[in-house]
Amino acid sequence: MIMKTTSRGTVYLSLKAATVTASLIGATAFAIVPASAAPAQTTTKTVSAAYTCHFYNSSGSTLNVRSGAGTRYSVVGTIAPGGKLPCGSLGEREVSGGKYNACGGSSPYWDTVRINGTDGWVADLCVNVGV
Repeated sequence: MIMKTTSRGTVYLSLKAATVTASLIGATAFAIVPASAAPAQTTTKTVSAAYTCHFYNSSGSTLNVRSGAGTRYSVVGTIAPGGKLPCGSLGEREVSGGKYNACGGSSPYWDTVRINGTDGWVADLCVNVGV
């Protein structure tokens, strides 16, 4: 929703209408609404994100969540087999950290998850990303 305040009051445009208007007049131009235009009806609603990232424990056993990207960091929590935690500040990106041997392989890659309001790190080989 785009809001434009004029001397006669506030005019609301839907984002779609503003986009169409802007594309018709040009990318650098401003849409001008006549002062006599009646404000559009507005509604307030909560919109959830179209995509929410989670990491699922696919290891078959309880998975440690660590305070950093490596086994030398302390355990700050766990994920039960088949459990999930929201992605951390890095989203779906993995980072290289301390090497580990787990979940049928060996890797230096770790993923961030949100646990107890902060980022934690899980072994990349032991999780799957999803919604």
